[in-house]
Amino acid sequence: MIALEHIVKEYDKKIILNDIHFTIEQGQSLAFTGQNGCGKSTLLKIIAGLVRPTKGCVCLEKGKLIHYVPEHFPKMNLTARRYLSYMGKMDNLEDAALETCLHELAEEFFVSNMLDIPMKYLSKGSLQKIGVIQALLKEPDILLLDEPLSGQDVMSQQVFIQKIQELQKHHVTILMSCHEPYLVDAIADEVYRFADGKIVLESHKPAGEVQWYHMFFVRTEKADIPEKWKGHLQFTEQGCILRAADGECDRAIVEMLEAGWNLRGMRCEK
Repeated sequence: MIALEHIVKEYDKKIILNDIHFTIEQGQSLAFTGQNGCGKSTLLKIIAGLVRPTKGCVCLEKGKLIHYVPEHFPKMNLTARRYLSYMGKMDNLEDAALETCLHELAEEFFVSNMLDIPMKYLSKGSLQKIGVIQALLKEPDILLLDEPLSGQDVMSQQVFIQKIQELQKHHVTILMSCHEPYLVDAIADEVYRFADGKIVLESHKPAGEVQWYHMFFVRTEKADIPEKWKGHLQFTEQGCILRAADGECDRAIVEMLEAGWNLRGMRCEK
C-alpha cells in the first residue's frame, strides 16, 4: 500500500532521515519510537504529503483515503463542532450520518460540552481528542497518528485504543509515533526505532499473540470487587493489581472504576 523509496530529509544541512527504504502492506500497524527530533513526525508528514523529502519519493496505492492526527493541533477561532462538520463534509459524509457520528464520538471522548467552544480556548488534551474524532468520522484506508495520547486522560486513552483496535479488524493501515509502551503493545504489529537518521525493526508481534497487562488500582472508601475480576486480582498495601488480556482491558477498567476503584497505572506484562 505504501512504498518509501530512499527517503532523505535535511533541515538546515542536518540530515534527519537518511535513505529510508521499506514497504508497508495493507492492514499493518507500525509504531515509530525514538527520542524527540529523531524524525518520527517528519516521516509521518512526508507520507501524508505535508512535507516534501529532500530526496526519494513515497509511492501510495491510488484512491486511498489518508487521515492524519498531528501532535500539536492548531488553536483556531472555529468551534470544535464547526471544524468537525467541515472535515466531515470534506470526506463526503451525509449531514445526518455526520451529526450522528459526531455526537457519538464526542460522548465517547467526553468532549460533548466543549463542541461549541472556540478551539483556541481548548487544552492540548482536548485538542488532541478533537483531532482523533476528526480522523474517526469516516473510516480511512491509512491512519497516521503523531503522539495521539499526549495530554489525554486515562479513560479517553482506553476509548482511543478500543477504536484503533476496531479499525485494525477492518484492515486499516496504521502508522503512529508514540512513547507509551502500553499503546505500542496494544496496537503495533511491528515497532521501528529511529536513531541517527535510520530506522531499525525493534520488535515483531506474531499473529495471534495475546498481550497481558497489569493495571494498578487504588481503593476508595466505597470500593467493591466486581465478581468477574475476583480471580484476577493481587492485593497490595495501596490497592490491587489486576491482570487481563488486551481484549479485556477496557471492560476491566470500566467495571473497576464503577466499583469504586481509581486507576493509577497500566503496563504490559512483558
